[in-house]
Amino acid sequence: MWSRASLLTIALVGALACERVEPPPPAPPAEFLVAAGDSVFWIRSEADGIRVRGAPMLLAMVGGRLSELYVTDDDLSFYDAIYVGQRLFKRDLVNGDSVQLFADTLMRALARGYAAANPEELPLGEEEAGSEDPRIVASAEVVVLDIMGPWASYEYRTDVDVIGRPSSYGVRRGVLDLRTGLPSTLEALFGRESARRLAAEGQRQWRELRDSTLAAAAGTAEEAALRAEYERLAFDPRSFGLEAQERQPFVQFTLVQRGALTASEATRLGPIAIEEPAWWPSVAEAYPEATADGERQWARGEYTVVARPAPGPAPRVAFALRDAGGQEWPLGFVPAPVQRLIWLEDSLVVPGTRDALVRAFDEAALYSDETRVASVPSPRIFRSNDRHHPRFLDSRTRQQILAAPAAYHGRSRDGVPPVAGVGGALRAGVAAQHADRAGSRGGAAAARGAARGRGRAGLPR
Repeated sequence: MWSRASLLTIALVGALACERVEPPPPAPPAEFLVAAGDSVFWIRSEADGIRVRGAPMLLAMVGGRLSELYVTDDDLSFYDAIYVGQRLFKRDLVNGDSVQLFADTLMRALARGYAAANPEELPLGEEEAGSEDPRIVASAEVVVLDIMGPWASYEYRTDVDVIGRPSSYGVRRGVLDLRTGLPSTLEALFGRESARRLAAEGQRQWRELRDSTLAAAAGTAEEAALRAEYERLAFDPRSFGLEAQERQPFVQFTLVQRGALTASEATRLGPIAIEEPAWWPSVAEAYPEATADGERQWARGEYTVVARPAPGPAPRVAFALRDAGGQEWPLGFVPAPVQRLIWLEDSLVVPGTRDALVRAFDEAALYSDETRVASVPSPRIFRSNDRHHPRFLDSRTRQQILAAPAAYHGRSRDGVPPVAGVGGALRAGVAAQHADRAGSRGGAAAARGAARGRGRAGLPR
């Protein structure tokens, strides 16, 4: 006969069994790359769990093949003159082939002129040290601002500093076709009529900006300085970039700066909406659709990738997978802003892509100062008087900086503001690149720059 205690035990076990909560189903299989902040994040959802891996690099998918964009220095220095340019490359992840996309020509021209004027001075060798206080420090940098399909928008800055002469700064922007390595024009992208309309609107914006600000400054102490600044700015329809907001393409012009006496942010005009060109549907799915509650969504087959601003001391975005029934699986966090997604299933048709991607993520952590990430987003805004720009830091310090979340300003995108232009090359930073040749050279150049009124303190973005 069953005792009363046994019956109660059986009843309790049965009740607990009825109330047992079934574990949630596994997340649907998905695999994609997220370009966010200054890094790329590889997110994989599989039967045995979700994996997220990040690395400080810039990837593009061109013709179904994944490629990395990176910059290298072109050091053309002499004993008493530093000339450092940059070149931008595209490297196919699978076969390793690199193609040059952009090369600075100003530094080469200046170095040739210096060599002609100083025939007794030879270019520095790999292990040779130069002057601790060089008479000339000139540099150029190219930074990729964003990628839209097979097109990369970039910014090119120059900085020339000669003892006894005013400093000279320049900046312009442009778009490169990653398939050919050639500059893209408005006409090639949008057709002749749309190109004319866009250029006319850009010129109108520039006239309105110039006239309104000069009128506001008329009769004040700032008028003369403003007129002098505008004399070094010009509208050029080739100086533009591409961007997307809410799956709508825009063009934004940047005024060309030549011979400016002080470094400054790039002067950008207002974004101009364009009718969707014929190529837009092939790249639109890299960008999210916005919802009324502030989410960003990428629909893909039977699931949707969801991104929403996440609370915390630094701007970041929370990612999740959502199925057709509304079930969600959290994927983790990435730094803001989220720029685009790359669907890996579109590139895995190329044999060896997954293994090449693993190698690329492994190698990104080992990059030296000679090979750097080409993208512009960074944890701070680095103006041209900031010796702490990542491109002038040792590899370990640079990795620490790149790991930090980014802060931005400007128009909102994906819940946080987007990137602005980054400052140009730095006198102290360029000199610091030669510190291995002469220990105190960078410090001496920085001290002399500070004495001439060009401070080296970092400025927050």
